[in-house]
Amino acid sequence: MKLVQSATQTKKKGSFRTNVILTFLVISLVSLAATGVVSLTFVDLIGNSTRNQSSTALESQIQINMDETAQKTALVINQKLTSAEGMIAAAAEELEALFDATSTYEYREVYYDLLFEDDTVSPAPADNHYDPNYGLNVSWDYSSWYIAGTDSTNYNSSYADLPANADKLGRVSNMDYIFKAIHDRLAFRWLYIAFADDGLFINYPGSILGPLSDVARLADPYDPRGEYWYQTIWAGNGDMVFVEPYYDEFDNVLLISIGKVVYRNSIPFAVISGDITIEDIREKIINVEILESGYAFLVDSYGGVVAHPEVADEDYLEGLPPLTTVEINPGGSPALTQANIDQITNVVPGASGTLRYTKAGAEHILVFTQVGKGDYICVISVPLAEVLESIPLLEERIAAQNASAAQYIILVTAAGILIAGIVAVAISNTITKPLQYLMNLAERNAAARIMDKPLDTGDLQVDAAYIAQDDEIGELARAFQGMLDSIREDEE
Repeated sequence: MKLVQSATQTKKKGSFRTNVILTFLVISLVSLAATGVVSLTFVDLIGNSTRNQSSTALESQIQINMDETAQKTALVINQKLTSAEGMIAAAAEELEALFDATSTYEYREVYYDLLFEDDTVSPAPADNHYDPNYGLNVSWDYSSWYIAGTDSTNYNSSYADLPANADKLGRVSNMDYIFKAIHDRLAFRWLYIAFADDGLFINYPGSILGPLSDVARLADPYDPRGEYWYQTIWAGNGDMVFVEPYYDEFDNVLLISIGKVVYRNSIPFAVISGDITIEDIREKIINVEILESGYAFLVDSYGGVVAHPEVADEDYLEGLPPLTTVEINPGGSPALTQANIDQITNVVPGASGTLRYTKAGAEHILVFTQVGKGDYICVISVPLAEVLESIPLLEERIAAQNASAAQYIILVTAAGILIAGIVAVAISNTITKPLQYLMNLAERNAAARIMDKPLDTGDLQVDAAYIAQDDEIGELARAFQGMLDSIREDEE
């Protein structure tokens, strides 16, 4: 009976200590695991949210960059056209002043256009020279003049010798100074004047305007008043006009004409204009680089392509090619619908727009903005795949950060469980060690009484450290000491 009781008590003692440890561990494990799961869930949610927001923000930022590039390119073109407009306006004012009745300008030498290529008839200007950029002889100091019906044999007698015409040539000769100053500041290809009354044409830099042979000159005379640029500017009623780009028949280049009507005594008497080659504009457009294969192009308000990386000079022989024939799929079908083109051409000055379209099976982002001058629209197109190309890398970096955060949380949770186990053992010892001490003390006293042996003096005294504790263990130890004192008194 005694052995069974002792075994039972030992089992209970061990069970109590184990229960304390297990209880503490379960509470710690549940709380730490719950915290870890919640943390991992939040990390995953935050990571996914960050990834989605970052992807959207990246795509939006690239589109903003495209818009800024389009606006900067448009601004550069607008500044060039504005500068050209201002210079033509200044030249128009000077021409009006030259033909004012109070003008005191002196006549200077004038040169018939044929002399620039054939000076056997009469001397050409001293600076007459061949310019490879023009493909003919030019002069930067003098302009040239031509009027229908003249050739190498009669240009003086039939026109220049007449007093009224001599006065006109003498007055307009002073425009050479203005033309030279303008050309030095802004690279106009041509600057010219066409008089409304007789079609007299003044051209700078001085060069030939018609055929070399007299027979051809008389058979096919050139009259600027029948040209598209002249009629368009004349219809502007004195306003500055940007003529739709056209292919010049003399030097085979695409030109943008900027001009206005000049008045004398409130009556229109001439058109003054200047040409900027499309090459100047094209360079600014083609040099635009967006990501790897993004490109820019320029269209007019009717959807005609003014400049495009895929359009060559010879493609303009029949006029501006429509955008529907330039932005095409491999099979030749238009990549842009008419609704897309209407959206592009109807953009208002100072505003921008964006749309998406599919070209050659690849989706593109297209951003467009109004240039401001000439009703031109600057457009930038970028394949969507290039815009999104960097998003997977961003997602991989975010996923790697999420994985690192998850590993850290798992490690912290595991370390917390380990620490909780150590703390549980330590706490259980603070509870079970005094109890086990008192139980052992009680067993020894009980065994001595049963066996009628005298009690050991040490077994009648509880450890002073436990008695001194100011808690439940201390109270139990003091109560136990009181019981032992009663036993000692009985024995005495």
